Amino acid sequence: MGTVVAPIPHTERKYQSYPGSNYVLPSDAAEKERLALQHRLLLHVLNNRIIMPDVTIGPADHILDSGTGTGIWLLDAMKIVPETTVLHGLDIEPGLFPREDHAVVSRGNVHFHVGSCAAMPSDWNGKFKLVNQRHMIAALRKEEWEGSIQEIFRVLEPGGWVQLGEVGYWKAGPETERFNAMATTVAKAKGLVLDCAVQIPDLLRETGFSRISVEPTLIPLGYTGGELAADGRKNWMAVFRGLKTPILKAGGFGHVSSEADFDSMMDKVENEWQNSSDAELQNNVICAQKPLI
Repeated sequence: MGTVVAPIPHTERKYQSYPGSNYVLPSDAAEKERLALQHRLLLHVLNNRIIMPDVTIGPADHILDSGTGTGIWLLDAMKIVPETTVLHGLDIEPGLFPREDHAVVSRGNVHFHVGSCAAMPSDWNGKFKLVNQRHMIAALRKEEWEGSIQEIFRVLEPGGWVQLGEVGYWKAGPETERFNAMATTVAKAKGLVLDCAVQIPDLLRETGFSRISVEPTLIPLGYTGGELAADGRKNWMAVFRGLKTPILKAGGFGHVSSEADFDSMMDKVENEWQNSSDAELQNNVICAQKPLI
């Protein structure tokens, strides 16, 4: 029998309650604010492009935001497509969905569904002109990545497009490398795929997608990056700090031994970024088309 590691006492946040969920980030009001910041940050570095592929969305088309979270991408996409285009958001955790009385939700052609991106409804075959999915690095195991991309292929209409946004590498210095080592241990224990951005193009190709493209963008994190870097630090430090409960509940994975130890590690990483001239993080947008035949 393996050694049982005692959880480390700490102040917990709210996490997803969906059975079988392996998502390691919180699901609370603070996370909702972080996701809004992250969306604005990504819009900035992508020059305000919501829809990346060269696709025309018509008035009778359907769009899916897979792993929608708060629905913030979907609600922005709604502003640039025809008024009658039908928009769907799918997530295993409904706690961050817009309220039923939200003006855009109540207009009738925006729908939010509870479910897994790796097991979408069976009646969605060929339904969508575009599927957006981003930042599932903290959610999907290797087999779920395969299942998710196969499901996206199934629910896209022939000629439809997928756009996937995923973080690549981040770099700064020794404190960041220490965190990277812990994140790698956590990912291995939970079956997550930290290099998913590298693997996705091959998964798309193997599934049958064509016209695969990767657009990498570097996001500064150091003091030379101005307001953009300040927002980047705020967002991704919130991501890192949001790992506290999964890590401490598992006993620290041999990297931290107390809540104070974890907090100290995060403080050192943040300080390292603030004092670095070239700290950066890579974001990738990967697009691909389902063939017409």
